[in-house]
Amino acid sequence: MVIIGVLLTGLSVSLLCSFLLQRRQRMRQRSSVRERFLEATTEKGSRRQILSLPFLDKLFKRQQQQKIASRCEAELPRMLDIIAMGMHAGLSFDASFGLYVHRFDNELARLARERFEIWERGLISRSDGLEQLAAALNIPLFDRFCRTAQRSIRFGIPLAPLIREYAEQARKEYRNKQKELVLKAPVKMLLPTGVLILPAMLMLVIGPIVLDVTARMV
Repeated sequence: MVIIGVLLTGLSVSLLCSFLLQRRQRMRQRSSVRERFLEATTEKGSRRQILSLPFLDKLFKRQQQQKIASRCEAELPRMLDIIAMGMHAGLSFDASFGLYVHRFDNELARLARERFEIWERGLISRSDGLEQLAAALNIPLFDRFCRTAQRSIRFGIPLAPLIREYAEQARKEYRNKQKELVLKAPVKMLLPTGVLILPAMLMLVIGPIVLDVTARMV
């Protein structure tokens, strides 16, 4: 019985110690986050410190990914046009693809250059490189283009006219998305207009009338 009591006492003490250590660790984490937030909000020009906070880091990364995807989508028609021109001139698909990635320096060219250099050295196949690039870009049209290019190269189908069609389709889709953004702008401006501008205009219009009425009542 004495041994069982000692064991139970030791177990309870160890559980209590672990609970206290976990609680202390959570308090330290909360205090560190609070201190970092206070430092970031008290100093001017401390955008980097604010973005280092855990709950803003994911939001910032998501916004960066969306910006990169938008720039790549805007550059995609030119990439397809250059690949099509290279294949019309008698170059292979790899040579035409390399012509673009080595002559241009933008987000899409840098991402494509990384995968192209890997499959050019023979470390991965062309299909794997294109699939990895399509997964990194996350553009549905480019994904369809990669699948079409793989099938055309495998079965010997002329690829240059198909790439021309994809370039025109990519240009139209990007133009339509930009039109949608332009059409959504007035809707997004309703909230700041209603909250900031409309009350000021009402004060300018109704204010003199209210002052005149109160002056006559006095």
